[in-house]
Amino acid sequence: MVDTLEFIDDLTELQELYRQGDLREIDFALAIQKYTKRVEQFEKDMQAEQDQMDLFFKDTPFAYNPTREV
Repeated sequence: MVDTLEFIDDLTELQELYRQGDLREIDFALAIQKYTKRVEQFEKDMQAEQDQMDLFFKDTPFAYNPTREV
């Protein structure tokens, strides 16, 4: 939820810059870069978590296997 509120704040800031006539390409580039880095970090964290789960549970009855679901 905090991420969503921060995203709305960033969009509101861009909107205000637009209204004032101060909006520049760099403003968009910085916002895009900020959220792209967050997505990349999230993907790295998820992969690290998956790697850790595989390390502990791979080839055990406790490993997640979607084909064994209902």
